[in-house]
Order: sequence, then structure tokens, then C-alpha cells
Amino acid sequence: MSEHALVGDIGGTNSRFGLIARGESHVADIAVHKNDDFASLEDSIRAYLKTRGITRLAAAAVAVAAPVEGESVTLTNRDWHFSRTSLMAAAGADRFRLLNDFEALALSLPHLSPDDLVQIGGETPLKPGVKIVLGPGTGLGMATLAPMPQGGWLALPGEVGHITLPVVTKAEFDWRERMSEPDIPFEAEFAVTGGGLLRMYRAIAGTARLDSPEAVLQAALAGTDASAEKTLAQFIVWLARIASDAAMTMQAKGGVYLAGGIAPSIIGQLKAGTFRAVFEDKGRLAHVMRPIPVYVITERFPAFKGCAAAIADMT
Repeated sequence: MSEHALVGDIGGTNSRFGLIARGESHVADIAVHKNDDFASLEDSIRAYLKTRGITRLAAAAVAVAAPVEGESVTLTNRDWHFSRTSLMAAAGADRFRLLNDFEALALSLPHLSPDDLVQIGGETPLKPGVKIVLGPGTGLGMATLAPMPQGGWLALPGEVGHITLPVVTKAEFDWRERMSEPDIPFEAEFAVTGGGLLRMYRAIAGTARLDSPEAVLQAALAGTDASAEKTLAQFIVWLARIASDAAMTMQAKGGVYLAGGIAPSIIGQLKAGTFRAVFEDKGRLAHVMRPIPVYVITERFPAFKGCAAAIADMT
């Protein structure tokens, strides 16, 4: 039997893999595959293992950006179809666990160190409490982590990206209207993602000179494009409302964690005050929100820690 376990974090754009030695939690030999280079997730897994001379694994845990109920799964933001059985076979694993990507992120939360996090307001919890993790990237995912009475944690995947975008002011309604298509409900994911950032920018920029989410974000941070700056400011407001509503709904007194590729790049803007003010803006229940801490996850591969925790639970 192999002494290694595979961990994988599969998004719409990239697939990330690493190896864990038996009895350890440290993830080694990390590689990032561009999904465009492979016909399927199974091919990507096989290619990773082949270059390392591995034909059999003790276990594997793979987190994917999709709902994982049932045997067959389709990535939300990529036309890849697979099953638990096909991934287990591709990995050559004796034991296998398939997780939603934010389920894996939720499982990682108790294993993150202070060096993996930047806190934005709130108070440090004194005892274990419900935590939520959400974050914009290619999509907008979310999961809840609840403490169990007998110890340990239970991860509950969610789909916050498909809720209605929380618009409040007339200006926001007008902005959303310019981004909308007839008879298609406007989901939060249509705005509070990388692609949404570009869609927001194009809706207000007139003759848009920026043509990618990265360009909009960089211009906003550099202060070289007024429309990009306005776009990022509104993006942060909507992100704060979504995080606040989720925290209030779940009573996430253990904290709200922001994951994904965008949040770490805008930590300065998140700390500036607007995010926290909107997050706490719950009228007569604002006192409930004020103690809830918000953390930005800066660890590059946090889902691996959740996958490692899932593998440990299989033993």
C-alpha cells in the first residue's frame, strides 16, 4: 500500500494537488494545473500522479467547486463531468472522499494559524462557535462549520452565490438593472465574483477600456480609473451585505472567514471602514454583529488543510 494520500482543490480555472505522507498533515509537492490543458479532471489527476511515479494511494480527498450530492457531479463553472467512482479510480486510492470546495474550506478553519489570517474588526471568540466561510473567485461559495456537542466539527455546504443580490439604494437598483438580462433572476454570483467585477465595471464605465477582472482590480487599487474605483467600492458593499446576512442567519459567533483569490488582494480596502460599517448595519440588532470577527484567509492553499482533516476522519 502507498504511504501517500492525495489532496486536491478543483476550481473552474485551475486544479491544485498535493501529497500527504502517512501520519502527517503537512502537504508537499504542490502543483497547479490549468484546466484548459486537460480534457477532464480524471486526466489532470492521472497526470499529476504519473509525473511523481505514483500508481497507488492510501487515500485521496478532492474538493470541487460544485454541489456533490449523489454519484455524478458537474463543475459549476466548467463543463467537466465526473463521479466519485471515476475520481477514485483515476487516483488509484484505497479510500476516497469527495467534498464541495467550501466544505473543505470550512473543515480547514480550526487548523488555520494566526499567520494564515488577517482580522477585520470584531472580537476574538472565547469558546467554539458557529463559523462561516465564503468568498468570491470564479464563483461565490459558502459553507458553515458547527461545533459538535461531543467535540469536533460538522461542515455544512451552502450556495450563497445563487441568492438574490442584496441591493438597497436606488443607485444600486439602477446598477443591477444595467447588468441584468430579461427574465433571468440576478444572482449574487453575477456581481460578487471575478467575472462579476468586470460585469459591474462595464455597466458603468461607458466606453470600457479595461477587459478583464484582473485589470479592473489593479486599476482600482492603483487609482488610475475612476469607474474601476467605484466598481470595487460597490463590490465591497455587496460582499459585506452578503457576509452580514449569512452571519446573522447562522448566528456565526465563531467568525466569518473570507476566502478566494480576491479578498487577500483588497485587505487594505476591507480594513478602510466601509466593509465593517456595512457588515454591522443591522439596525436594532447591530449589537449582535459588532462582536463577530471577520477574517481574511491569506494561506495560499487552505482547502488542502480541510482535505487533510477529511482524510484523518477516514482513518
